[in-house]
Amino acid sequence: MKNGDIQQQAFRISLMPDGRLTSESLKKQSGGYRYRGEWPDACLKFISFSDGIFTLRNTSNDESYTLHLQVKDNKLFVSCNCGHNKITICKHAYWTLGDIHWKFGEYYFTKLMSHGMMELAFKYPMLFDKQESNCGLNVFPRAELKSIYHLAPAVSMPDIKAILNLPNPSSKAFVPYTLGSSPKAQISREKAMAYLVIISIRYEHLPSVIPVIGQLTVKGNAIKSFDSFLDGLQKTNTIILSTAQKALHEKCLGLYKLTEKLPGELLAGNVFSKRLNILAEIFNDWMEIYSMLHSQHFVFRYVLFGKRELRGKPKRDRWLQVTLSAITPVLSFVVTDKGDHYRFTLRVHIDGVLLDNVKTGMPLFITQNEETIFRLGSLRDACLVEWLDRSDGWITVFKEHFDAFQKEVLVPLEAHYAIQFIGNDFNS
Repeated sequence: MKNGDIQQQAFRISLMPDGRLTSESLKKQSGGYRYRGEWPDACLKFISFSDGIFTLRNTSNDESYTLHLQVKDNKLFVSCNCGHNKITICKHAYWTLGDIHWKFGEYYFTKLMSHGMMELAFKYPMLFDKQESNCGLNVFPRAELKSIYHLAPAVSMPDIKAILNLPNPSSKAFVPYTLGSSPKAQISREKAMAYLVIISIRYEHLPSVIPVIGQLTVKGNAIKSFDSFLDGLQKTNTIILSTAQKALHEKCLGLYKLTEKLPGELLAGNVFSKRLNILAEIFNDWMEIYSMLHSQHFVFRYVLFGKRELRGKPKRDRWLQVTLSAITPVLSFVVTDKGDHYRFTLRVHIDGVLLDNVKTGMPLFITQNEETIFRLGSLRDACLVEWLDRSDGWITVFKEHFDAFQKEVLVPLEAHYAIQFIGNDFNS
């Protein structure tokens, strides 16, 4: 069947703006069909995909018909050669679409769009897997593609313009804040003040800091265990070494209360713009606390499995002493031609040198070799780093979608960040 023929002969079902076929939309085409036995035990056999038309053999018992599907202009065109000429689709097509909807989900038909996953799976067979079943054919991108722009993003596309409208990175040099205490913040011969940078498992909350009393080793140069979390929060009046130390503890407590109000991802959900004010407050508080912590001897990162743990002591296998770097990383991006597609990645530079072994899973910061923490220079930087991190490290852009990606992402980014283009497509 030719492209124009199916649109002239087929029934049209309107899809949602995002391309979904909902159960409600399908039921409007029922034509009074109520019993699954009207077309029992249907088996769909994939025949072909050509010129955007998806063709299946639709068989039930001894009856068999050819079903053509096409998605265009946000409508699903459905044609069956059974001779049905009423105002709704035939029972064969209706129950078959219901089976596909149940098996593959309401987003399946987005794969039939122009430059969609079905078209690309046949154009680039080495990059996709095909799976046939009694419900026809489904296609899946291979794992090495990671997050795929437009087709299969690992996370929802963020509002790039809103992110880039965030305040510019500070041009001020980093200045460690002196707390006026001994380098080890020693309370007694056996105890010292320590600070745990809290990282919530499964991104329950954004990072925070909790002061904790540590038990020193015999030599007094390391911490062997900690008192309970609550001791650090509740007994500060008896252990503060200076007015500035008290200010730090108050800042830490204030930050913890702020982070309790939000999920552990800057871009979580679709209400990013509504959280901008509190995110900016958290970022600014963190930057001040970071400068205060920089002069402290005992700073650790700690993975918190749940708030209930705060009733007890930190677990030994989940803390690691860290160094807080005074250097602010600089971000840049790379677009690499991989032949059939492009790969969009992040680069991190320290004093003009590319940083290796970078971990980006800690919101607002990056780490190197787990033991060195770098503060990002702005909330804008932090949002972009999180986007690439949640995208499994890079974003695949098929060349069919590159113009849209360039308009939505690259052109706005180039006004603020360096972007390097690597490969044959960019050499001319």
